[in-house]
Amino acid sequence: MSNHANINNSDAIKTMKLYTDVDRIKTELSSRGMLTQTPIDPLVLSEIDSMHYLGNAAIEEAVVAMGLTSSSNVLDVGSGFGGPARILASLTKCHIVALELQRDIHDLGAELTRRCNLSDSVEHVNGDILDDRIVEQLGDGSSFDGIVSYLVFLHIPNKCSVLDVCGKLLKPNGTLFVEDFYRISPFSKLELESLAKDVFCKDLPTREEYIQQLELSGFKNIQFIDMTAEWTQYVTKRLEQFIANKPSYVKVHGEGVYSGLREFYAAIYTLFSGGNLGGVRIVAQMN
Repeated sequence: MSNHANINNSDAIKTMKLYTDVDRIKTELSSRGMLTQTPIDPLVLSEIDSMHYLGNAAIEEAVVAMGLTSSSNVLDVGSGFGGPARILASLTKCHIVALELQRDIHDLGAELTRRCNLSDSVEHVNGDILDDRIVEQLGDGSSFDGIVSYLVFLHIPNKCSVLDVCGKLLKPNGTLFVEDFYRISPFSKLELESLAKDVFCKDLPTREEYIQQLELSGFKNIQFIDMTAEWTQYVTKRLEQFIANKPSYVKVHGEGVYSGLREFYAAIYTLFSGGNLGGVRIVAQMN
């Protein structure tokens, strides 16, 4: 086990309210009369299981950027409930390995994929991208045409470590597509505390530091696409709508689940509104 696993383990990360109360997905399915429905349309399911920003549009961007086809082999690092992997498979018919650290989220993701009849296209693996044993399980190098990750690298302080692993797993000229946070300017003490507790995130790089780390890990043709304005608008609207919909949400999920998610959404809104936190979409090729 890598020493990183002692820092970024599936228990410690549960300080982040987005990753608790995972049964809320099944509760939402039940409220929509879909709890036992098979098959489930992955596009409909994506309205419930998405944890990234800008919905399926962000996944469609990945399809174009990576040039995915039915013959592509893709790794999704930190796949969550499997939503992006299922949409990628539905859009392109490619094969995807969905790697998720947290066992409860992994298990539910695999179940949802089975219920979408996509198990032949989406393979779920529970493990840490920085665990050498998992990397060996994924392949002996140059295994993937593309690697995608949505808002996961921010949990890994040492970007070079995860970028090095991605470089080893990508085929020559394979594409990395990552959505992540970065540091625009120094954070306040309160912001650092919120990042650590609410987002399980520390030591975010600046734009220049991030690009340098990508280059050191062997990536070329690096696109650092600033998403800060779009994501600030998104998280602002998300919080406003969530508060406005409190009565209906509490009726289905209860006050506890609502309060936890509201706390998380408010923390993200505050961080982006402070002007020091940035959002980025990175597209880069392996040498």
